[in-house]
Amino acid sequence: MVRTTVFKQFCKKNDKLEERIECLKKDLENDPENISKLKELAVIYHFVKEDEKAIEIYKKLVKLVPDEADMLAFLGYLYYETDHLEEAIECLNEALDIDSSAAFVFFLLGNAYSRAGQIREAVDAYDFAIFLDLDMYKAHLDFALKYEEMGRHKKALKEYIAAYEIDSRDLKIKKKIDELETQIK
Repeated sequence: MVRTTVFKQFCKKNDKLEERIECLKKDLENDPENISKLKELAVIYHFVKEDEKAIEIYKKLVKLVPDEADMLAFLGYLYYETDHLEEAIECLNEALDIDSSAAFVFFLLGNAYSRAGQIREAVDAYDFAIFLDLDMYKAHLDFALKYEEMGRHKKALKEYIAAYEIDSRDLKIKKKIDELETQIK
């Protein structure tokens, strides 16, 4: 499930991520099409803010397993993260052609359309996500926590604000927004 991949976490204090990257790269020299090791390497690259490397790996994965919706969806997500919105929209739509019941992918597609200024398409994608029972509030909070864990505080702030706009009753979120705004300044 792409949501699990997107929100996979690594310990920030884990000094062994570089070692794990080197180990995976070495293993892949002998087995360059090992799907699980390629996925792990790409997710680690994403976590350490080397999204372009993660994209290259996922482009390879999509070629190796072209009909797997999660592969296309995560590639679309990586494109979204790097502001390659046209490519993100294309991959996310291709993923939905394979699995039209993926609520989280509709949410990601809505985000990509929104950022690209295609508001009508964004609303349609969000409507499908809601219809499929995605909790938009929780999705924004999940992204906020993920970005915070990765040290991407400006992105975390945007996600907290989006969640707060959906439900402004949670004072902990308002406090978190204030803290991040202070920290960013």
